[in-house]
Amino acid sequence: MRYLLGVDIGTQGVKGVILDENLKIIKKSYLEHNYIQPKANWFEHDAEETWWKGFKTIVQKLFTQISFSPQEIIGIGCSGVSPCMLPVDNRNKPLRNAILYGIDTRAQNEIREITQKLGENKLLEINKQPLTTQSVGPKILWYKKNEPEKFKKTKRIFTSTNYIISKLTGNYVLDHSQAAFFGPFYDFNKHCWNKEICEFFDIPLNLFPELKNAKDIAGRVSQRAAEETGLNKGIPVITGTADGIAEIISAGSSKTGEATLVYGTTGIISIITNKIPSTKELWILPHFLFSGKYLVVGGTATSAALTKWFRDNFGDVEKIMQKRIKINAYDLLIQQAEKITPGSQGLIILPYFSGERTPINDPLARGVIMGLTLSHSRAHIYRALLEGTAYSFQHHFDIFKQDNLKVSKVIACGGGTKSALWVQIVSDVIGHDQFVPNTIIGAEMGMAYMAAKAVGLFDDYSSLMKAAGGKDTWKRIEFNQKNHEMYREYYKIYRNLYKNIKNDMHALALKSE
Repeated sequence: MRYLLGVDIGTQGVKGVILDENLKIIKKSYLEHNYIQPKANWFEHDAEETWWKGFKTIVQKLFTQISFSPQEIIGIGCSGVSPCMLPVDNRNKPLRNAILYGIDTRAQNEIREITQKLGENKLLEINKQPLTTQSVGPKILWYKKNEPEKFKKTKRIFTSTNYIISKLTGNYVLDHSQAAFFGPFYDFNKHCWNKEICEFFDIPLNLFPELKNAKDIAGRVSQRAAEETGLNKGIPVITGTADGIAEIISAGSSKTGEATLVYGTTGIISIITNKIPSTKELWILPHFLFSGKYLVVGGTATSAALTKWFRDNFGDVEKIMQKRIKINAYDLLIQQAEKITPGSQGLIILPYFSGERTPINDPLARGVIMGLTLSHSRAHIYRALLEGTAYSFQHHFDIFKQDNLKVSKVIACGGGTKSALWVQIVSDVIGHDQFVPNTIIGAEMGMAYMAAKAVGLFDDYSSLMKAAGGKDTWKRIEFNQKNHEMYREYYKIYRNLYKNIKNDMHALALKSE
């Protein structure tokens, strides 16, 4: 029997899985970690401690649970939190902590500067998406301006995935789907780094890696990596991709019009299309599997991060009960929220607790709880948080409609789908049934699947998905028409609320910096 290893480096934890050659799960494991927050809305990871040590620890944890030799692993796939900005020196030693993706909003001035110098139309022509806090380019310029001595020593710019791949293989590569977030330095039309733009901003072209497809083999495990990890020397390692994209792979989405909702620490909303829409609100990525297809993607700054925030700050009773009666604190909170009627008795929450990425692309946005009365309880607020994220998903569906992207099916995945209430709320808000795969999925699973394809266990994606175990059988969450009509009225208020208080929200945000 041969085996595949899949690992995902997330914002708040590392997930690992070992599958056999028939894609049956042999062992899964999870390791929690946290992010570093030097200032408000600055988010970082220690790459050595969180990414590389996390990878090694999860692999060793899995190896203690298997009865076969690690030498029987024939392929490795890794995904990670993305896009990040990690500069390293000529020995590949990190020069600072990695600056994380769109939840880190420090490069607002650089976004404005680049946009003013190039113009919005030029940016859309080059990169097919506007610059936002999700873009790596402004983070690089921020680094150059604010830490010039370190910048002079910089030889490469990594994100999480290719840092692990480099550690494993010694090769410096990146997939095109993640490269699309390196605006304005990636040329979407030519599928390469843009030499002209690099020269314009005095950014050395050789800072950027060789580009490959996510499913391509990036290299093989080196002797040094084998000694550090316990993996066998010579195992093929695929290029890999971002965690949200890997999650989409595991969900089996492949047809034009299929939308995927990832209920993660942040929310990922995507739809497959065979055309490139002109949009200033969302991200356009070349599809990681199918030539001639694209992903139109959005990402919230917070999703499950909000439920964690609530549990950590207001869920002391549930955390105590979790220890006593062995029922998860989140499940206890959900049980209380289930007793609250849709609409949370007149509460609306703007879920912008860490600024917001798409579709408003506003790093100065802030969270709002509106409608509180003395009759409201913690349970009302918890349900309103879930509804707030659902309204955010609906906002993305509005943009899909605006850009003439017709939704044919909605697939739900991610840790948040364990909450039947949350998925039901989202279905009721967006007015679409959601299909939750019956089999276990996740970014680490998606990477193990791609590794299986890369080493020749499967000829194509459809045969791989069939072997993955019933991706064509789903649990269907039907939306409630009555609730949908009620939520439409709440949603109108939700959209107006941000517009009406945006200026005051910004003023408060600037005072807190």
